[in-house]
Amino acid sequence: MRKLVIGAALASTAIATPALARDDQWYVGVDGGVMLVEDLKFDISNGADQGQADLDTGYDFGGVVGYDFGPIRLEAEGSYRDADMNTLVAGTSGWADGAGISPRSTQFPAAGSANALSFMVNALADFGPDDGLQGFVGAGLGVARVKVTSTINVNGPDAIDDSDSGLAWQVLAGVRAPLTDHWDVGLKYRYFNAPNVDLVDGLGRSVSTDFKSHSILGSLIYNFGGPVAP
Repeated sequence: MRKLVIGAALASTAIATPALARDDQWYVGVDGGVMLVEDLKFDISNGADQGQADLDTGYDFGGVVGYDFGPIRLEAEGSYRDADMNTLVAGTSGWADGAGISPRSTQFPAAGSANALSFMVNALADFGPDDGLQGFVGAGLGVARVKVTSTINVNGPDAIDDSDSGLAWQVLAGVRAPLTDHWDVGLKYRYFNAPNVDLVDGLGRSVSTDFKSHSILGSLIYNFGGPVAP
């Protein structure tokens, strides 16, 4: 009887032990969701002319590979984001003239898109229990290739069709919760910034802009760890 009672107590302790599948383990994940791109403000020929593009709501998706050190996580991330262009403010850029449109300094329908492919290294701080709802905040640094295509008045000549690669950074915040010992689900906010994107427009002039976006992403994460032994 005594052995039976001790065995039952140990079994109940093992059942009550939380599943700590995250700490000191590798993990992989995917995320995806909607993205809002801030208006692209074009600085043409070092400020001689100006232009601006407005974009529709787009999409953002990617994947991560990381290691959980406990309170801190480090991860490598690859992601891609894209949004269609709907209007272009030609300003005094000369794009309206190139499309045979008058007057200038007017907003016109436009076709095209802006997208960014990025590879980042993120550092994230976790807070909250491993066996329940947990929050995190962090930042990332890396490189991005930004491509902008824009055709004024839909069927007109290209205003811009070029790409540039350079430094990018982001800030992240979100929550996650375990589904099983190995699977987590999460919700993440990402602010992404690729500054100083240098392009060449359809008239052969230098164009500079910044790509800034805000994304709300759902995440699915697989942890390679398992429950701690009793």
